Amino acid sequence: MKARQILHPADAKALQVLKQERGFNTLIKYFMKVGEERIMHGENLGTMLRVSPNNMPKVYNAFQEVVHCVGIDEPELYIYNDPVMNAYTYGDTRIFVALSSSLVERLTLPELKSIMAHECGHILCRHTLYKTVLHIIEDMGKAAQVITGSLAFPAYCALQYWNRMSEYSADRCAAAVVGEQVFQSALLKLTSGLSDIQGDPYQLVEQGKRYYEMKNASFFARVQQACREMFYSHPQNCQRAYEIDRWKSSANYRTLVRENIENL
Repeated sequence: MKARQILHPADAKALQVLKQERGFNTLIKYFMKVGEERIMHGENLGTMLRVSPNNMPKVYNAFQEVVHCVGIDEPELYIYNDPVMNAYTYGDTRIFVALSSSLVERLTLPELKSIMAHECGHILCRHTLYKTVLHIIEDMGKAAQVITGSLAFPAYCALQYWNRMSEYSADRCAAAVVGEQVFQSALLKLTSGLSDIQGDPYQLVEQGKRYYEMKNASFFARVQQACREMFYSHPQNCQRAYEIDRWKSSANYRTLVRENIENL
């Protein structure tokens, strides 16, 4: 799999701008290597469960299959204790993926692979460095309360916008690895928090259509919703479902699904 096959247009445009800041990128990479990554590695070993061939082997084998499909070097995989279903990836030279315990408990194995593939999509697209930068800025801003009242606010909003767009690219990776219907099923569970969903697997797609109809009804509605979403780290789940439903008819999606089937 190539990053260009799954990159969302808005994500690709924003990434190009970020990559032009070479001095900034070099500084952040060095900071990550000598400081932040070591801190997080200690945190992982100290507070999370490392997944390996001898520990949670079914989860580990599923992760290996996803990593092979995406075509990246295998990151470290951890499970952390949290009743909220969530996952994240972090780092630059020592990248890891972390899954909440509730994901492992409530999702089927194909649905769990969808979440894993989403995080691996971030790695494939080289999102992890900039996402880490955003998290550091947010943490520093909360501690010093300097973001919202400073000149950094517009840059922060722009980086947060890119952060949301990057999720669409990672969603495409997930859909390509497990199929768009499994992706939609996992997203329904993430949205509801339920372990068993009965009914229309495309319910969120329909809600996405209704949402965009409402949002595009007037200029005021567009501004209102844009302001509401400004500080979100992720697109709303109905938007994510709608975007994948549109992308499933693309040549890139069909090609990637066919290649994954052939490689099984």
